Amino acid sequence: MTTFESQLISIADSTQSLCAQAEAADFSGTGWTPAIILGHIVDVNEEVWMARFAMMRDALHSGQEPPQLTWWEPDGEKTAEKYAKYSVADSVALLRKSRNEMSIFLKSLSVADRGAAARHKTFGTITIESMLQIILNHDEEHRASIN
Repeated sequence: MTTFESQLISIADSTQSLCAQAEAADFSGTGWTPAIILGHIVDVNEEVWMARFAMMRDALHSGQEPPQLTWWEPDGEKTAEKYAKYSVADSVALLRKSRNEMSIFLKSLSVADRGAAARHKTFGTITIESMLQIILNHDEEHRASIN
């Protein structure tokens, strides 16, 4: 059975793997560069995952109904423009920092907080804890696009 703690380890491992793959990539010139892909993941960490974790926890603490969520990611063109001049080393550093901050936040949550829920149009009822697998799936999608 997958536990919260093992998911945190899996996210750390995924982060290391993404960074190593980006550093070793021989970019073909097609699609986003490895630096842009990692930058996208950083933006999703901050603008999607962390923002939603806080929203879900805050709703739980205030006794509000779980938030209603839809699939959303930062604009791809703006992402490409934002990270176009970043080196892989710059994006690796940002991703490691972002994931470290996420890990610190997640480890600070109580068991009750981990169960804070939202209703997602695509995924149905989700909790902070169940979102960890969604993060890993998102990582995997982008790992496949690093070339």
